Amino acid sequence: MKKVLLSLFSLLCAVYSFAISLNGIEYTIDTLSMYPAGPGTMYYELRMLRADKVNGRLDVFLLKVDTRDPYVQVQQVLGKGKVTGCETPSSMAKRSTTDNDIYFAGVNGDFFAYEAPVGTTIVDNQFALTPAGSGGGRRHAGIDADGRGVTAYTHTYSMTVTTPADTTLTIHHVNDFRDENQLVLFNHHLGTTTGSNAYGTELKIQLLDGEKWQTTGTMKAKVLAKEENVGSMPLAAGYAVLSGHGSMQKELNKLNVGDEILLTFEMRLDDEIVNVAQMIGGDHYSAMILDDGEIAQSGFWNELHPRTGFGVSQTRDTVMMIVVDGRGVSFGCTTKVMAEILKHYGAWNAVNWDGGGSSCLYIRPFDQMNNGSDGKERAVTNAMFAVAHVPEVDNTIVAIAPYMPNYYLPRYGVAAPQFLGYNKYGVLVETNVSGVQLSCDPEVGEILEDGRFLASGEKGGRLVATWGEVQTELDVRISSTAPIAIRMDTVLCGPQPYKIEVEGTVGNNTVEILSSALDWTSADPSIATVDEEGRVVAVSNGIVVVTGKLGTFTDQIAIKVEIPESNPLIWDDFREVSSWKVESYPTSFNPSLSVPEESSAPTNLLFTYGSGRTPFVQLSKDSLLYSTPDKIRIPMTTNAVFEKVVVMIRANNANTTEQITFLNPKVGEENILEIDVKETFGADAAIYPLHFMSIKMIPTKETQKGECYVTLPGIIEVFSNEATDVENVPTAHPATPMKYVKDAALYIESADKTYNVLGSQIK
Repeated sequence: MKKVLLSLFSLLCAVYSFAISLNGIEYTIDTLSMYPAGPGTMYYELRMLRADKVNGRLDVFLLKVDTRDPYVQVQQVLGKGKVTGCETPSSMAKRSTTDNDIYFAGVNGDFFAYEAPVGTTIVDNQFALTPAGSGGGRRHAGIDADGRGVTAYTHTYSMTVTTPADTTLTIHHVNDFRDENQLVLFNHHLGTTTGSNAYGTELKIQLLDGEKWQTTGTMKAKVLAKEENVGSMPLAAGYAVLSGHGSMQKELNKLNVGDEILLTFEMRLDDEIVNVAQMIGGDHYSAMILDDGEIAQSGFWNELHPRTGFGVSQTRDTVMMIVVDGRGVSFGCTTKVMAEILKHYGAWNAVNWDGGGSSCLYIRPFDQMNNGSDGKERAVTNAMFAVAHVPEVDNTIVAIAPYMPNYYLPRYGVAAPQFLGYNKYGVLVETNVSGVQLSCDPEVGEILEDGRFLASGEKGGRLVATWGEVQTELDVRISSTAPIAIRMDTVLCGPQPYKIEVEGTVGNNTVEILSSALDWTSADPSIATVDEEGRVVAVSNGIVVVTGKLGTFTDQIAIKVEIPESNPLIWDDFREVSSWKVESYPTSFNPSLSVPEESSAPTNLLFTYGSGRTPFVQLSKDSLLYSTPDKIRIPMTTNAVFEKVVVMIRANNANTTEQITFLNPKVGEENILEIDVKETFGADAAIYPLHFMSIKMIPTKETQKGECYVTLPGIIEVFSNEATDVENVPTAHPATPMKYVKDAALYIESADKTYNVLGSQIK
């Protein structure tokens, strides 16, 4: 056990570099995350920015696997368990995981066509696919039978069968089409049957006791069954099929059930005989991207795209799996640049695997770690994984590690380290260990009441994390010259206090600065006050400037105060009929808004329902909601049968509109469409003011044809912890017997409950 823990946490001492040269251009490195993903395996999440400030960001995701760890193996998985299937790497890992074999980290593998890998494929010491005519035209990489990494510029293989008559027959390939006069080996990696036609002979064979499949060596097998001119013999794990046509059929016809045969295989990687256990094909460019420590200067993939690669250290006991994001905020890279990154982190040889939308790095239990260019994880034909091979299920935490073992903070910067928990085999069993206590020397900083670390010291040092009898350490460096700034220029402040957010930047990192470290003043306390903690309290409507100072630093924020006079507010725009756009599909619905006779009357949307495909009725207008509500309620009464009502609201800090869907509103009854603002948009003060965009209603065929109405009294904005009495709430459309809640429209907000007029609990 001691040996395993030392192996796991010695990985945390890896070089923590802050600069790298890529294709002659200097980049700074920000290590966003660095932690053990499982036994012997270190995960890095890196952000690389050009030092000259020119756009060129690279988001890099890297796994380093120490194959010497007794509890880790590197294994390939085929999509849907066969060479003709596609599946996401996350799904492959979950499907393959058992109590004793945990597929905890990996990347996508080979290029593919027609849902099959294009290169020679070896899985668990067995040839899974040797494509006809593939030869040595592609670069390959994988693991040998001793568990060490291998790469190859070229590869060749030979496979023969020796019969009891001492006749040697050549096996032309594995799990590919049987051509004229060919002998093909089929196994369960192809699927459930050989898929061959009836013009041949097939022998079901099984290795003798004590024998095991290998890609280099001699194996003894026995013939279990024989079929002539049938085809599509069944396949199953533990068995294989020899399938012959023409001249090879004649040779197989000479064999009988019970005969013993010899299988002799030989695999050569760059002319070296290797017993390969796992192998995946790569690209067909003219150069290895990294060959004996030398980075290819020509003959590589020279376009910027997402990339996936596999690297091996010089001693071959460490393998690296890498993904570089592209086609988004991360620009992508050439295979040369990917090779430079791999070499920087210890690779000696490397191969380029399938990139683009296929690029995926998986970690259990987080699934895909990178941002795939497809917007979602793509199904691929195979993937390579680090697998925890353990004797038992064990969820007892014996060691912890931080997501980030190194912090570089501005003075008065705040950090809240998160910790992962591991069992005695190095398997990640807890993603957020609670109850971890931080401590440090006063010259480094202090621990705040909420448990976070404050970099208040003059210099950096060690931050100690303790959980029971388990400890780990983090390295802290402090910059006294890092630039700081108030996060927002302006903010909308309502009934709830707002704590001013201050940020500091060190390198590529932006972190929170403790607000109470600054001296705060309000230019007009009659509009808003600010205390020594940086908390702003609204007093009256208006705009005021608040100033914060720390040493020579000074910054300001404009506070716009909007305090609702009554709570909740009924938003009047619904009654300003001319301001709303009304539309429908089909247009024959002729939607319109009624003009209320009284100012307190509700707005009524009228339309004539008839037949039509994908019908809808919609009200739209980009309007700002008032103040900073915790909830938004939209009362609605209708005689139409709606499948759903879709409300579109955009946060002020967002470019896209949030779609909130309400299913099957009741007919003839008051419906309260309630939106929890923080749950929908988050707690960031920058979301305010909210932009109300539209209400779209989708009627169903159950709606009675003819005149329909939707009564929309207004928008109710709810602010927590305040009792509200709404007077003079408008009545419903006169055509409905239902009555809108009037004098009793009382909503009482408490910490955990909302009550309606009758006192029954809504939530």
